[in-house]
Parts: sequence; structure tokens; C-alpha cells
Amino acid sequence: MPVVELVEVTKAYETKLAVDKLSLSIQAGQMFGLLGPNGAGKTSTIRMMMGITGPDSGSVRLFDKTFERQSLDWVGYLPEERGLYKKMKVIDQLVFFGQLHGLTASQAQTRASVWAKRLEIAQALDKKTEELSKGMQQKIQFIACLLHDPGLIVMDEPFSGLDPVNAVLLQDALLELKAEGRAILFSTHRMDQVEKLCDSICLVNNGQAVLSGNLREIKSH
Repeated sequence: MPVVELVEVTKAYETKLAVDKLSLSIQAGQMFGLLGPNGAGKTSTIRMMMGITGPDSGSVRLFDKTFERQSLDWVGYLPEERGLYKKMKVIDQLVFFGQLHGLTASQAQTRASVWAKRLEIAQALDKKTEELSKGMQQKIQFIACLLHDPGLIVMDEPFSGLDPVNAVLLQDALLELKAEGRAILFSTHRMDQVEKLCDSICLVNNGQAVLSGNLREIKSH
């Protein structure tokens, strides 16, 4: 049973065809890479998956159901644009985001503290967002998308702004989540990250799937 499945989704914005009959599916415990240059249609695909926009044609299924908003309760989403409040303390934001997903304040605070230690940013919890580097802000957003223990994790350019040390921390966390059975999709234009992490890929260009399937099989060909 695919955790997420797109069937021939198409999306156009005025005169630009952003996504053209794109299909993909991701299983539990699978790391999936959505590859392509800037403007290829990666973010438009993710936005349809998350219900931010609807496809002009085709279908989106989450957890073996036709897309419905309540399915997003089991999805963690890290957008390309940072969505943190600049003047607000980090821990207060993480508690707020956790409560939006149904956690109590105590649960959210505990989980935020555990993840902050894991990602080596515990000292940032009492700071305001504007006091943090871009890389630290990216790790905070990563924590925010994991607090409610999602079964599907969707990330748009998650390694943006991270130095090599922090990129490795994030990669290790993703591999552990995958081992726990989470389905993970991330978009990137960097093949080295895909080779380290992904089981399957979909390479898109001009909104179309150019190459897709099991990464090991693709490389062997």
C-alpha cells in the first residue's frame, strides 16, 4: 500500500505548464528523491501532495485514501520557504506548532527538547528566531515537522543553508526515521545527497518525469 500516490497529476499557472501528467508512489520505510533543476516542477508537485493547490487533472492519494485534509494530521511538511516567527522564542514556536497537530504543550516541549539535543541546537530553544543562523533555522523547521510523529515526511530542499556537518546530522536523522518505517520524500537538485539516502527517485524536467524507479536499478543501467 503506497503511503502517497500521485496519478498523472497536471498543474498549470496561466500560460506555464508546471507539472505534466506526473505519476509517483512512495511506500512506508522508503526514502524517495524528487530531482530536477530549479523550475522543473518539484515544488508544484509537493504543493499538490500537501493540498496547498489542487491538481487540474489527475489524483492524489494519501494513506490509501483519496486526498482529504484530515490525512495531513499524519504528514510532516518542511517547505522551502522558512515559516518561523522572527520575534518569537524557538521553544514557544515549537510548542505552538505541536499543539496545532494535537499535542499538549508538555508533549510538544518534551519532544522539541529531545530533537534539539539530537540535532545539537538545545542552546537555541530560548533564543528568538532572528538571532539564529539560516542553518539553525532550518533545523528548527525540521524539528517542527517531526513533533507529531508523522508517517509521511515531505521536505522541499531540506539541506538548503546547512553546512556539511549539519547536513550529516540531518541525513543521519532521516535514515533513522526511514528505518522506523516512515515514508520520506525530499526534493533536491543535488545528486550526491540522493545517492547517499534514496531508494527510489523521480527526475523531473519541464514538469515531466524524465526518469523514475529504483535508484540501484537505474544506476546499474
